[in-house]
Amino acid sequence: MRKIYFLLFFLFISFATLAQVVSEKEHLIVMQLTNGDTDVHKKFIRQLNNIMTAAPNAKIEVVTQGMGIDLLKTQQNPYEKELGLLVNKGVQFVICENTLRQREMKKDQFLTLAGFVPSAILEIVMKQEAGWIYIKAGD
Repeated sequence: MRKIYFLLFFLFISFATLAQVVSEKEHLIVMQLTNGDTDVHKKFIRQLNNIMTAAPNAKIEVVTQGMGIDLLKTQQNPYEKELGLLVNKGVQFVICENTLRQREMKKDQFLTLAGFVPSAILEIVMKQEAGWIYIKAGD
């Protein structure tokens, strides 16, 4: 019986230590968002908050392209406050300039919290080459 208690105690300590390591590690995550559906955006924001709660040291860059850039538009954006809170937690949002040209949109149509990259795909490739983990979001 003593061995079982010892084993359970050891497993508990192991899991607690693992959970602490996961939350303290600096995870590098690049997420690609191409979906323009507002329901998808709502779920995506919840996912980002969940990640930042579980791993507050995570570095996340959200690369938006195609219809995904609609998440960051200024006009009638129901998520502006939540996006600002995510930025305060260290999440970065960037918009693909190729998409802007294709959709004939201007940078001033987007929240100032967002940055811009020349090419979404190239940005993702460069992040992966630098060791970041890629996640396709919102589909």
